[in-house]
Amino acid sequence: MSVRPKKPAMPARMPGEPVLLSFLWHRVPQELTDQTIPDGVEVRLHHRPTGQLDLVTDSATFGIKPATPEDERKLDRVQAAGTTCVTVTAHPVRPQPPTPVPPPRRRTGNPHQSSSAADTPFTVRVHIYAPATGLAVPLSTGLLLDVDDAVLEDATKYADRTDTINVGSLMEFMARELLLEPRPGAPADTRRMVVSAGPAGSFAAGFRVHGPGLMADVEKHSAGYRIVRLLSSVHDRGGTVQKALAVGSIEFRDMTARQRDRERIQQGLDLVASQNGYLAMWDRYQELEARHIRRRLRDFGTIRYTDVKVESDGRCAFAVDLSRALPRTRAALENTAAAERVELEAAERLPTSVTDTTMTDRDWLVASRAQKVKAWVGEPLGYDSVTEVLRLTATLNNQQDPPPQGWLYLAHRGDQRRLDRREKAMQQLHTDGTHIPALPTLLEGGAWPQPARQRITKLSPSALSCFAPHGPTPAQREAVLTALNTPDVAIIQGPPGTGKTQVIAALVNQLGDLAQGGDVAGSTLLTSFQHAAVDHLVTRGWVFGLPPLKVDSRGRGSKVALDTWRIEAARAADLRLRERPAGPHLAARRAAAELAATYRAAPVPPEFLSRFLDQVLTQVGDLAEPSLVGELRSHRDRAEQQRMRAAAMADPNVRADLLPYIRSLRCTVTGFHDDGPRTARALLTRLELADSPLFDGIYYQEPLRAAISATTPHTELLNELTALRNALLDRLTARIRLPEVTVADPAIVDLLDRLATQLAEAVTRSPDAIAAALLDYRDDLRSDPEGVDDTLRAYTVSLASTCQQAVSKAMVDVGRRDGAFESVVVDEAARANPLDLLIPLAQARRRIVLVGDHAQLPHMLEPDVERELSSLGDDVRDRLQESLFQRLARQWEHGSSDGHSRFVRLDTQFRMHPVLGSFVSDNFYRGQLRNGREASDFTHGIERYGEVPAVWLPVPRSASGETQRGTSRARHAEAVVIAAEIAALIERYPRMTFGVISFYSAQVTEVWKELKKAGLAEFTDAGGWRPVPRLSRDEDGTPLDRLRVGTVDAFQGMEFSVTYLSTVRSCAPAARTDAKRAYGHLTVANRLCVAMSRQQRVLAVVGDDDMFGPGSPEAVKPLAAFLALCRKGVDGRVVRP
Repeated sequence: MSVRPKKPAMPARMPGEPVLLSFLWHRVPQELTDQTIPDGVEVRLHHRPTGQLDLVTDSATFGIKPATPEDERKLDRVQAAGTTCVTVTAHPVRPQPPTPVPPPRRRTGNPHQSSSAADTPFTVRVHIYAPATGLAVPLSTGLLLDVDDAVLEDATKYADRTDTINVGSLMEFMARELLLEPRPGAPADTRRMVVSAGPAGSFAAGFRVHGPGLMADVEKHSAGYRIVRLLSSVHDRGGTVQKALAVGSIEFRDMTARQRDRERIQQGLDLVASQNGYLAMWDRYQELEARHIRRRLRDFGTIRYTDVKVESDGRCAFAVDLSRALPRTRAALENTAAAERVELEAAERLPTSVTDTTMTDRDWLVASRAQKVKAWVGEPLGYDSVTEVLRLTATLNNQQDPPPQGWLYLAHRGDQRRLDRREKAMQQLHTDGTHIPALPTLLEGGAWPQPARQRITKLSPSALSCFAPHGPTPAQREAVLTALNTPDVAIIQGPPGTGKTQVIAALVNQLGDLAQGGDVAGSTLLTSFQHAAVDHLVTRGWVFGLPPLKVDSRGRGSKVALDTWRIEAARAADLRLRERPAGPHLAARRAAAELAATYRAAPVPPEFLSRFLDQVLTQVGDLAEPSLVGELRSHRDRAEQQRMRAAAMADPNVRADLLPYIRSLRCTVTGFHDDGPRTARALLTRLELADSPLFDGIYYQEPLRAAISATTPHTELLNELTALRNALLDRLTARIRLPEVTVADPAIVDLLDRLATQLAEAVTRSPDAIAAALLDYRDDLRSDPEGVDDTLRAYTVSLASTCQQAVSKAMVDVGRRDGAFESVVVDEAARANPLDLLIPLAQARRRIVLVGDHAQLPHMLEPDVERELSSLGDDVRDRLQESLFQRLARQWEHGSSDGHSRFVRLDTQFRMHPVLGSFVSDNFYRGQLRNGREASDFTHGIERYGEVPAVWLPVPRSASGETQRGTSRARHAEAVVIAAEIAALIERYPRMTFGVISFYSAQVTEVWKELKKAGLAEFTDAGGWRPVPRLSRDEDGTPLDRLRVGTVDAFQGMEFSVTYLSTVRSCAPAARTDAKRAYGHLTVANRLCVAMSRQQRVLAVVGDDDMFGPGSPEAVKPLAAFLALCRKGVDGRVVRP
């Protein structure tokens, strides 16, 4: 398939060095003087038979002439060369008719264009190219340039971040970067490109295309020519290589894998569209989930509110009438403590998603795209039936206040957005919209053979450093290389403690190494199904010393890694600065900058200004430029004079003493004859005795001495005395005050700024240059966190988000081109709902790496939807319960048909004692896990448990039975035992951490209550539990969560020195005939795997041992095996509470 590109725009700068010619307008018709020829437009130079030279555009012809004799000579040389030329204007110009008078100022539409007349020259660029002869394919018959996937990768690397480069847009990109538009007046299908011959000086074997921004190397093959690679034009050899202009029919032919595999892609799309396919089942799940959300909306109903008062802490009081509410809704709002947690939206009017019951479920789930109603979201706190006020607390940050009147209804916008993101990903799979063409086929279980490609066989130094100090295991090394070399998807199974996080860190580091030189920023997406897992990725996935940027619309944890990096980087800069103390140049620069900032922020009062400027001179004067020092001294002296005058003026004795003598000075002929010399002497004596700065600048001595010695006054002397008396009176009677409000003097601000700039420039040429750079770096890290964050956004290799947030507005704002990533790495992939997992997978351009463990917790399903679909048969139920990760792992565990390795299982655990590691391996991994550390690394020193790692704390049924609490269960006696054990150990072993795991939330609450009684836990204002503050640090004060209590679902990925597993279930033997009813969640193997693999040193199971003795059902075999291990007494122990 060949693609004729759209007409490319003429570049402002064409390949090759131009000849610059200047011209003047000559004989331009008046009607053409309003036209402007824009910069970059191609024109033609044409000689008429009469000798007239014309400048020809595609719409008009203008008379011109060379501006100088030199331009005329250059024009003759260009024309004599007999070669092909392309001419473009160097700047926007407007033709002008010749006129003997200066023309009025022209308006060219360019704000920077100055007035010019017909005799003002303008410049054109003339590019001279030889004709391209010797091509193996005549241009008249058409030149096809094949473009393959390697070129697509190059284009992606060189494209601007705002470009969207895929197979569909690649041809237009190539045309824009490599081709020139047709010459004015030429046929529209004629294309031109600037080329240079191959190494042998011939076009037959190949050539290079020179575009304005990129170059392309082209080689000959049996079917024509193919582009081998793209290069930046910075590699152009300039004028050393002669360039030619190829003109004719030039087209690009799509030879990418997607085009070659069009038939296979269609087969994959047919599989996706199949009603019995894997994705079709999940498509049906999506539709049913939308239906169940709509049903909940309908069952809750709507509530009208007539007023709302915004209270403190994000709480709002709504005036409502619940008399018309549905009974179930009213009961839930009146007793929020007992009801299921819900969120409500408040809006001025009801959205169509609530009112329109006629739309289909599929239309409803995408209705959020057109939703215009703005809503406030909050959680009910309770309803006061006396005041008829319903209080809610906001659950979203930065919300506007709710409308003064409106409606309350069940919050569902988040559900709609969640389903809509899934729908868009599914549509990409249905319509060949993914960047990896094999993806739909692979997800449906089909094969997609890939050709062999050059393999990466070694880990880079930065990747190896992630496994320090012992290096990677063979399986870890294989996992990283498999992920790097996969042609599409790689699966890495990481059982507990096998170092999957290290593998991910090594992978993203080597991906960063491989991407250097291209658009590396944000090229890798790290994602998982929940925020806690994403945060863990962020803490470990640093590349080039920079943390991944977590993208989250609500800001949950997104700043932690960046803040940590800033603090650590500033601390490192401090250490370097201590090794390199500041010299005089740096000290002067800092002082100047600080003094300038101080004066601008808090101007010095005038009475202290001279002292302040004197301080500036003292601190920086030795290193400042003399001219600036002179200005500083002038300002200081003026300030000091003003200060002294003001002080003198404020002295009443000076005015009272001098005023009579000034007024008695004789300035007329008659008066001077009476006692002129005497009064002049008296005034001079008083002024010299006063020596007051009040009269600085008034030169009184010369006229007064002249008056003293004069016998007959002359007119000039009397005039001088008159002027002196007036000046003295003005100075003495003036109210000289310093400003009451201190305002910065602009002249001093400017002077201090210039001083700071000069010293900053001087320090870069001094021995203090390195220290200055370190200091600036450290100060920016501490004082400008937003600027640091913006910089990291531009350079960090990895972005991180949950699966849903991978296509959120927040991710778009980061600036990734078309939302696609070279690599997508998913952690905890086995826990992600396949529909959510499709969202980031559809954004992968080159590779997908799924990391997880299907032997641990399964993916999350909506119970109601799961029940409805499972009713269609066991096959549907089994396929629903199998995660996409497990499906692909099963498909590739024993190899792929095309020879590419796509699956690796990490096989060496480092987390736990070898006895416990072997137990987990035998019971959950068919004995495939090895132990990577010695037993001596896991000694615990707890005397009560001996030195064994396996402990059973029996709590017989006689102590207490299990109790049902709602849909959950609890056993008080086990909670008491666990609290007592932790209370006895946690203070005694301050470096150890303790985890308590149960399968039931009611038991978690029961344990917290007992820990509170033991003084180890407290109830929070938010309604939850937490350890007392002293348990948040180790004995050295280092932050450390020493105690956690939770369900199995919350503990995957965590580890503790000692783990207590509360089994809860306890019943009489007669009640154990139905294993599922008697043992409940304990029969779920993957939950047991998680619960029994969180420990490092000790696993202590707390429960009724009679439930797990000989004869217990196969479903609880791991617990029975653990009890047997403890009873044997070699590596385990039964410890009576």
